[in-house]
Amino acid sequence: MREFQDGSGLVGFDIPTFRRLLHMLKRAGTISTLRCLEYERLKFLGLEGLVLDFGGGSRTNYSQHVKEWIKPGAPFEYESANIDPSTEPTYLVEPDGPLPCADHRYDAVVSFNTFEHVYQGKETLIKLQRVLKKSGRLHFIVPFIFRVHGHPSDYIRGTPAYWQTLLDECGFTLISTTALLWGPYSTACSVTGLPGPFKRTRTRIALTIDYLLARWKFRKGGEAKFNQDHPAVRCALGYLISARRE
Repeated sequence: MREFQDGSGLVGFDIPTFRRLLHMLKRAGTISTLRCLEYERLKFLGLEGLVLDFGGGSRTNYSQHVKEWIKPGAPFEYESANIDPSTEPTYLVEPDGPLPCADHRYDAVVSFNTFEHVYQGKETLIKLQRVLKKSGRLHFIVPFIFRVHGHPSDYIRGTPAYWQTLLDECGFTLISTTALLWGPYSTACSVTGLPGPFKRTRTRIALTIDYLLARWKFRKGGEAKFNQDHPAVRCALGYLISARRE
């Protein structure tokens, strides 16, 4: 997998392969399908320099994975901002409060499963634009077809077009949008939470059906790009969106 660089607004989709299916089946029931797809895709970020994790901290449920997202051999320094003191962030901030960081400080900003909990999305992106260096990168993950969840609240599910428009308004240029998606059956399982017995077995069945469906549709694995409403990507669990500060 690699980052799409055309800025066309098309949505990238990593077509399921048998090797990836084995990995998904192994993780089924231990973490969510969305979380598994996130960790898989984030390994290709290639972070370097001074990075701010907006909504992160040293004690998050993904903190042990951060080292996997660094460009090999590159210098790397991690800082974080969060409203939750239990995550032990570098900067403890108030909801919708200012970021106590200098202008143009960071080479990159990342934010994972946070923007859906932010009511003032435009104002937040402007704050992040301020602390990024010129041409610095913003990478964020947001859920799409995913059940409502709190902490402290849950406000929005934006389409790729929504996020591209908002980024344009806040001084960013879209680089890529990647659907975090395995297939329609596993998406349905994630939305419902699969109440009842044999949850892990039923999840594995859905993952396998989606793999077979992808093999029938696309014949082989790899990467493809589609309009946001194409049947291949319109049931995405979430999106990984990358943009560049102008």
